[in-house]
Amino acid sequence: MKKPILLALAGLAFAMPAFAQQPPAPPAGGPPPDHARRGFERMCADADARIASRLAYLEAKVKPTAAQRSAWESFARDSRAAGEPMKRLCDNPPAAAAPNDAAAQLARRETFTQAMAASLAVLRPAVERFQAVLDDAQKSALAEALSPRRMMRRHH
Repeated sequence: MKKPILLALAGLAFAMPAFAQQPPAPPAGGPPPDHARRGFERMCADADARIASRLAYLEAKVKPTAAQRSAWESFARDSRAAGEPMKRLCDNPPAAAAPNDAAAQLARRETFTQAMAASLAVLRPAVERFQAVLDDAQKSALAEALSPRRMMRRHH
């Protein structure tokens, strides 16, 4: 049960793995594609709005009661805080790696992975605390809403 939630939380922290990958080698005779840069820009654009929409979705699915409101507020606050490592990455992005520089590509991925790990370090305990006050139906709704297949969908 914890593993799917942790994977989904990675999506809550901006679904970064898809953007951390490097673009393919440039096609012969044409300009190099810059998919990684465009993906990174999409991830960084309106990040606060995307987090707010995900929290609104979770709240609608879980339906916290008045007695659970304080736990929900803490969870929402911690969820927003979990986005900070990725925001810092947006403010100071790692340099793009040349297609033929495997070491630099791995270093770039490592930077993204470290930011994701820092986000998860905040999100996991937040989910644990919030989940502790939920009934079984709410726990199921939370698990479904945070499922990897739901969280990794991209809406463009």
